[in-house]
Amino acid sequence: MAAVFVASASAMPAPLVDRVGWAEMLGRHDLVWGSMPKRWDQAPFLGNGEQGTLMYEINRRSLRWDVGCSAAHDHRPFEKDDLSEKGVAVLNRGRHFIGHLRVELPEDMTGGQARLDLWNAEARGTVEAKGGELSWRTLVHAREPVMKFEMTPSGSLADAKFVYVPEKARSARAVRAKSLRKPANPDAVSGTLPDGVRTSVQHLWAGGQTAVAYLERNDGGKRSLWLSVQHSFPGKEAEAAAVKAVRTAAATDQSAWTDAHRAWWHDYYPASFVSTGDPYWDSFYWIQQYKLACATRDKGWIIDNQGPWLQPTAWNATWWNLNVQLSHSGTYQANRRGMASALSHRLDINRANLRLNVAEPYREDSYAIGRTVSGWDLLGHAGQPGGREPMDRNIGRECANLLWGLHNVDLEVRYWQDAELRDRVLFPLLVGAVNYYCHFLVEEDDGLLHIPNTHSPEFRNAEDCSYDLDLLRWGVGRLLEIADERGLSAADEPLIPKWREIEEKLVPTHVNETGRMLGKNAPLNGGHRHWSHLMAIYPLRTLTPEDKKDRELIEKSLKRWHSFGRGIAGYAFTGASCMSSLLGDGEGALTYLNQLKSYLKPSTLYSEIGLPVMETPLHGATAIQEMLLQSWGGRLRVLPAVPGTWPDVQFSQLRGEGAFLVSARRGGGSTKWVLVESEVGGVVEVEPQLNDAAWVTTEGTKVSKLSPGVYRIDAPKGGMAMFWPEGTERPAMEVSPVRARGAVHRFGLPKGYRELAAKPE
Repeated sequence: MAAVFVASASAMPAPLVDRVGWAEMLGRHDLVWGSMPKRWDQAPFLGNGEQGTLMYEINRRSLRWDVGCSAAHDHRPFEKDDLSEKGVAVLNRGRHFIGHLRVELPEDMTGGQARLDLWNAEARGTVEAKGGELSWRTLVHAREPVMKFEMTPSGSLADAKFVYVPEKARSARAVRAKSLRKPANPDAVSGTLPDGVRTSVQHLWAGGQTAVAYLERNDGGKRSLWLSVQHSFPGKEAEAAAVKAVRTAAATDQSAWTDAHRAWWHDYYPASFVSTGDPYWDSFYWIQQYKLACATRDKGWIIDNQGPWLQPTAWNATWWNLNVQLSHSGTYQANRRGMASALSHRLDINRANLRLNVAEPYREDSYAIGRTVSGWDLLGHAGQPGGREPMDRNIGRECANLLWGLHNVDLEVRYWQDAELRDRVLFPLLVGAVNYYCHFLVEEDDGLLHIPNTHSPEFRNAEDCSYDLDLLRWGVGRLLEIADERGLSAADEPLIPKWREIEEKLVPTHVNETGRMLGKNAPLNGGHRHWSHLMAIYPLRTLTPEDKKDRELIEKSLKRWHSFGRGIAGYAFTGASCMSSLLGDGEGALTYLNQLKSYLKPSTLYSEIGLPVMETPLHGATAIQEMLLQSWGGRLRVLPAVPGTWPDVQFSQLRGEGAFLVSARRGGGSTKWVLVESEVGGVVEVEPQLNDAAWVTTEGTKVSKLSPGVYRIDAPKGGMAMFWPEGTERPAMEVSPVRARGAVHRFGLPKGYRELAAKPE
């Protein structure tokens, strides 16, 4: 039995995040271009959760900075949607084009370089011509709704100029499908105010406006342009807000203004720290943490398929059968609640529209969300079991997407132990989402409750669809858990008996000799990029490998899913990596993750059929976290699936269920130490990959060994416990030289990017 030591909180090691040389570490992961990018997927990208820009060369005399705004949607009436029109919510209420800023050059470029500075969230570079040079710098302010563009041209490029180019306010999907909306939105109206502020305002046919305001100044050859893009609906406040924003920004001391921007980012990164020791995946991971904060903010916009960088696409909205959920999935473990909260917040404030998404007979007690909905108000017609005429035969049967979204909300509840969010948002929305299914469940002669024909996303329709069964079973189970947590009886909540009935009588998921099926009489018999039939494995973890038969079923189902070698997308590999991590198979997890590389664009952005989507690279970062820490079933599994090629791993302040913060270090292929801190107090089991451990605790924290490798912590608020191999000296919590683990990424290879090994000190 290991000796138990007690230490004061001040004697416990400081978090690793306080010991990281952040500027230098992140600097080694900056994206670097040796020539000017030519496309959106090669470009430096910046954002503040709502506004965003990315830069690339149009031709030898023009550079383009896109002007993006996640708030800018069309608002054509929901009640006038033609349900027979596929993607009608996107066509009528999706994101619309705004415009872009150009730098027009008087002479052809002969070369150029660029760098995306992650630590300071700024892009900068130079452009060369035969007789001159132009240096440039861009940032999207972290705290203010303003982008700033600077250029200092010289020589033959001295007459370079900024030009704003407005675009028509059209849905990107409508343009691509050649199905433009009528009446069309009017052309943008341009104007100049007495103080030199220029405006470009799109007055939308359905009401509201998207407005761009910009102000340019020339100070000794350095030209600065402040630009703000704002959206309002149903009112016309956007123009005034944009004008005010640029006036304020330009009048502020610029050093202080920039310092405030940088301070936000410098506070953001240290919420947690991860180093795998693999230069490629370390750089990839930190670029995703940067991208995440570009795309959303605390109670801001749900990450849609575009982020703040709208491009020509068919997917200019939120997709709820995978995309939204995966984009936010890594925020919980990464201890970045400000990046997680948009999802729960938007579901909360739009709950009335979740009722409107179902057909009128079910609106009294039900909530649902369609496959595609407006990110502004979450309006989009939901499918229903048996089909919803005249909707598309697949989309009209896709029903469980809100339940998956609420599983994300539940992760936020669990990881931060937020009872208020549980009771005010999760519980009532989950009640309505389960109620929706209650209208359609059928008790058959076998005494079980069955679900009529629904759609398994990305594949086919089936009765007793596994996608619906898995999520509904999780939903009623979680409702009963919450009722128990709150001490509710059937007298307090009359639906409790119904939830128990569903839990007891819901038909089991169908399986055959190859593993889990898509539904009744629906085996997996072809390439399937989505794991809609495997939701119980991941992310729900209602089917886990602790039981031998369940492990065999998981292994068989995972193998079958990836056996066809076709019909696969990048997220199929990140999903398979997460499932391998659940099995404790680090080699398999990394093998699947490595297959993501060929899908990534040079900037780590991602596309399918040439159209950008956000979720897959962000989920790649989640897959890395799953290899380092898993939290389910009341247990923290530390370093559960680390491959042998990652012998030296360290992380700090990753988060688990119960509001436990975990830090750990692995060296030479084995655990060196694990530190667990209870943020709010509670009990948790810990599996630190140490069959026999010594430990030290703060006062009031108790540790007991349950079995080889499994320990129980009972901690008060702020209580800590540290584990290390029994029979060795208590280790000092130090950061290994992470500065030697980075990589500089350079644009240039057709697939992905290459790593340049950093030189150790």
